Amino acid sequence: MRYIEPHAHMVSRTTDDYVKLVQAGCQAVCEPAFWAGFDRSSAQGFHDYYCQLTKYEPARAAKFGLPHFCWICLNPKEAEDLKLAEDVLQIIPEFLDAPTCLGVGEIGLNKNSRNELEVLERHVAIAAERDELILVHTPHL
Repeated sequence: MRYIEPHAHMVSRTTDDYVKLVQAGCQAVCEPAFWAGFDRSSAQGFHDYYCQLTKYEPARAAKFGLPHFCWICLNPKEAEDLKLAEDVLQIIPEFLDAPTCLGVGEIGLNKNSRNELEVLERHVAIAAERDELILVHTPHL
């Protein structure tokens, strides 16, 4: 059976996982931007991560014949620092132009805070201005 993996965080997976996906019939993998398990401390850290999603990971997947697509955003868990969030939101559009980027995501709320809501609204505005797709993150309750 052939299928598309709609939500996988491949940056934290080994190349063996690409082999297994292909063997199982996977035709493409989609990777939303996610929280790395710790809060990034600079826009440059996000820039490097977005380069990994839009350049390195598609090249790594291609070695196994698997198309890799991504979604770009600031995860809701990292939305509390509004100054950092603003800096990151400023660099997101340049990555949305990558040929393997599907749109803005995964956006949403985590703790349902005012800052998260503000960052969510900014993500939606970026997507609307550019006519981009969005991928919505639901809270972990």
